[in-house]
Amino acid sequence: MTAFLDWISQFLTTSPLWIQSPIVILGSVVVCSLLAIILLRIVDILGAWVQRIGTPKSSGKGQKPHHG
Repeated sequence: MTAFLDWISQFLTTSPLWIQSPIVILGSVVVCSLLAIILLRIVDILGAWVQRIGTPKSSGKGQKPHHG
């Protein structure tokens, strides 16, 4: 695995800029997209959890009013 990563880094450092740029940009877009999906999932889970905490368990419908 280390040899493969060494080959990739050697290829990128010896390549001209017009080859390096699209590869780096494409790699950045892929990594950022994956991180965005994970972050959005975490936000959705936390939002549902907070909404569940803030919502009363019963809405009061069908209950007798308390007098007294």
